Amino acid sequence: MRIVTYNIHGWRTADNHPNLTGVGDVLEAIGADIIGLNEVYYPRVVQGSDKPALEALAARLGMHYVFGAARRWPAQDDMPEDAYGNALLARWPIIANAAHHLTSKEEDPQRLLDTKEERGLLEGRIQLPGGETFTAYSIHLDHTDEEVRGIQLRVARTWLSRDRNRPHVVMGDFNAISLWDFADRDADLDELSSHNKGHNLTNRPDGPQVIAQMEKAGYVDLYRQFNAPGERSYISSQTSIRIDYIFASRALAPQATACDIWLNADGVSDHRPVWADFEIG
Repeated sequence: MRIVTYNIHGWRTADNHPNLTGVGDVLEAIGADIIGLNEVYYPRVVQGSDKPALEALAARLGMHYVFGAARRWPAQDDMPEDAYGNALLARWPIIANAAHHLTSKEEDPQRLLDTKEERGLLEGRIQLPGGETFTAYSIHLDHTDEEVRGIQLRVARTWLSRDRNRPHVVMGDFNAISLWDFADRDADLDELSSHNKGHNLTNRPDGPQVIAQMEKAGYVDLYRQFNAPGERSYISSQTSIRIDYIFASRALAPQATACDIWLNADGVSDHRPVWADFEIG
């Protein structure tokens, strides 16, 4: 079973051209069975199809799909055209799903999240061919502040904890760095902090903590398990960093056989996909 996470930049390339066809080309080449997407607008129609882009992509790949809005909107019959959030696609039926908003007065008594873009966690339970079910989570955390990401992660874990003893993946754009990626941590982090798009990754007083918190909770960073530091998933002009992850639960990690960053996707989004393979069943 191959799983992929991909931030598709709102159906636009980094230089603001439609990328539906390019996203489909990349995902078709990877050959995934389960896909998590971040920065999805649904039911937006974009160049390349006369139906909503997510539906067109799922149809091209022959997959089932679900969408989870990260932003709240007033109660109404129809989802607004600019609904924004995460999506899951699967080769097999998605028999249950839930979109969780990463907000909490209890976890955020200073109400820091009130000033930030709303983010979400999409949960999907997938019926595998052998009859067993498998849970995939697609998550997207704040891009401006490590402390805010930490709050959002604590909120997310209130749902993730229900699956703590079952095999599952948590994947997506964490907008957070792993200290494992940096050979000379002090010098490298100082350099990263000097970039306009790097300061937010290191701006917590005790340094980057979000990825360490995932690992402390028992999740395995699969890229780290199978590779040496070096490749990057975010390809901005100023700083190239790894902020997209596939985490396997402790129960699933022994079944992972490979994980890497897909390098043949530049020009489609400002991110590269991350993929992981598992021996299931």
